Amino acid sequence: MVSLELVYYFAGGALIVGLLFGIVLGFALSGGRGGEPAGAPPPPRTETGVAMIREPDGTWRIEVGKQRYRHLREIHDHRAALLVLEAMQALQAMLRESTPTLPAESRLQGPAPAEQLDRILQELLQEHPELLYRAVRLETLPDGTLGILIGTQRYQRVEDVPDPELRALLREAIQRWLQGGPRP
Repeated sequence: MVSLELVYYFAGGALIVGLLFGIVLGFALSGGRGGEPAGAPPPPRTETGVAMIREPDGTWRIEVGKQRYRHLREIHDHRAALLVLEAMQALQAMLRESTPTLPAESRLQGPAPAEQLDRILQELLQEHPELLYRAVRLETLPDGTLGILIGTQRYQRVEDVPDPELRALLREAIQRWLQGGPRP
């Protein structure tokens, strides 16, 4: 009979050989680089970004990394302050390089674009009596974006409007406006 001690030595030796074989095989398959598989993309760079974020109430915040600030004086971290200053200098340089000018057509003397679009929409609604029961209005929201008011429900995008016929009519109004529809 084989002694129990000999079985333990044999099992332990087999375990050690198996582990060594697994380590060597894993190292060989990874291209000799350790834990990364061959052909894996390099890890992403981790830099702290600076962002200007407009809150729903219309106020602006500066975000550095994951920290938001309302005023520059709130930034007490020296590295964060330097990043914000660097971002502001880059933005100023971009503005100096290209001064954006609006086309003459967009410098409106008359009604705002939302009012112009609403007039076109109201004319289209008259042409579609099956949709006249819907109280639909286009308006300029406080943040300057276009608002779509259907009854008491407000939408910010045409895609958000649930009624496909109204969506199509809104798209048609926008298309007519872009093509130079009535602009008093």
